[in-house]
Parts: sequence; C-alpha cells; structure tokens
Amino acid sequence: MALRVKQMSKQEFANVAERQWVPVVLSGEACPQWMRGIPKEIVNLVLASGIFNDPRVIEERGVSYSGLVGGIDIYRYDQNDEPLGYPINKDHYVIILDQDNDDALLVHGPLRDHEHWICQLPDLPEGIVVIDTFGD
Repeated sequence: MALRVKQMSKQEFANVAERQWVPVVLSGEACPQWMRGIPKEIVNLVLASGIFNDPRVIEERGVSYSGLVGGIDIYRYDQNDEPLGYPINKDHYVIILDQDNDDALLVHGPLRDHEHWICQLPDLPEGIVVIDTFGD
C-alpha cells in the first residue's frame, strides 16, 4: 500500500507540539483538517505528540524521515477485522517539517506495524489532556 502524503498547517499541530512529546487526545474540532474525511462513527481515539524545536530523523520500514516533529495515532473500528478478534486498527502517521513551506507540515501514513491490528484500545495515562477545540 502506497503512503499518502497530506499537508497540514503548523498552527493545527501547535497545541500538541507545545507539550513537548507529552501525548494528548485530540477530539472534535481539534482533529486536523486532513483527517476529517474519516467517518466519525469509526474513530475511537486519536492520540498525538510532538515538538517543533527538536526535529528528529527516524527510519520506518526502510524509509528515512528527516525533520520529524510528531506523530498521530488514529484508533478506528474495522468490522472486517472483528471476526479475527481484532476490531480496532491503529493507523500511525508521522509528522514532518515541510521543507518547501515554513508554515506547513507533511503527514506521512498510515504506517502499519505489529500494533496495527489490536483487540482493545490502549490504557491512557491518568490525567491525559484532551484537546477538543482548535486553538485550545
């Protein structure tokens, strides 16, 4: 499956990045514009973390990503995987600096790994911040 690259504004990720890799839950209007095409009724949970002032380089499945500033995990229901005992799919997206636009980020994904097919949602840290409006 070919990865689709999407673009988002830095402003859409600012509330996440200011927390410096501490995960947050994104809900409602706080979810980036690019993921609004995913039917709300199948999205169970959206986790995000990142930072703008310390870009990293990672390798994922033989592909290097330079300028990594964050990630978003979308946990969604998949009725096709439910009979197999894995009703939840985790889609991981990496957030990269856009070298051609200082005000934009590139979203690569979904990247699938051994955690793509799961039987339940992850336990969340106590007191995790939930962001539900743009600009919180």
